[in-house]
Amino acid sequence: MLAGKVLIHDLELHAYHGWHKHEGEFGQPYLIHLELETDLSRAASTDHLVDALDYGDIVATTKDIFTTRRHKLVESAAVELACGLLARFGVVSAVFVRVMKLKPPIPERIAAAGVELRMTREDASRDA
Repeated sequence: MLAGKVLIHDLELHAYHGWHKHEGEFGQPYLIHLELETDLSRAASTDHLVDALDYGDIVATTKDIFTTRRHKLVESAAVELACGLLARFGVVSAVFVRVMKLKPPIPERIAAAGVELRMTREDASRDA
């Protein structure tokens, strides 16, 4: 086994999460960072995409999960994303998710606010 991670950094998506009414109406940009823990040995030895986690498929799945349903809290959106990625990609043993709200509705000037979590397949089955 060759334990490794497939990485997706700084995926920007527009979504309608948030506690405030205007967040649900206008939405805002989010920055998502993913690390999917998996066995890289087959992909490394065959050098075929069919044996690897396809970045495009990961991004499309993330977009679908993250933008389809509205959440009031980023924590809830991040957990749903982690569970959904584990459900979609059976070869992933754990997933690290960071979700950053790029324009949080606060008066102070900050680059972003958000959450991060690591969820294993076992964690996801407990939460189901």
